[in-house]
Amino acid sequence: MDNKDKLLIKILEKEGKLSSRQLAKKAMLPISTAYRRVNRMEKEGVIKGYRAIVNYEKTDKPIPILAFINLEETNKEENYVPVKEIKENLEKINHIYQLFEIQGGDWDIILKARLEKLKDTNKLMEKIRSIPGIEEVKSSIITEEVLF
Repeated sequence: MDNKDKLLIKILEKEGKLSSRQLAKKAMLPISTAYRRVNRMEKEGVIKGYRAIVNYEKTDKPIPILAFINLEETNKEENYVPVKEIKENLEKINHIYQLFEIQGGDWDIILKARLEKLKDTNKLMEKIRSIPGIEEVKSSIITEEVLF
């Protein structure tokens, strides 16, 4: 990956819906070059997809939540639940849209979720706590999100 690829990625991170012509113009590259490079990066898995940036305040789930999770200790062999299984169970909860597995911090997993009402926080936390292998859950409400 060279500087031209990095520039194309930087532009696409901010404006993923650009046409090849628009992208090439912003990157100051020939259209065919920009197209070939983006196509190659898609095939190589560097660019995994494109997403819309949603203003959730205008949807039915305007309240963003972070959930901080600690897993049960793995040395309790008799009740051990693999992390993969825990993550699969978390993925089934429809309010959760992002999961981060953390190494070297105070938490094992951090989740982002969106809720319709603040009172739904307790229901979400109970669903998370009910998953085997989860020892502790705490939550925080996100008051502002800024994308760069």
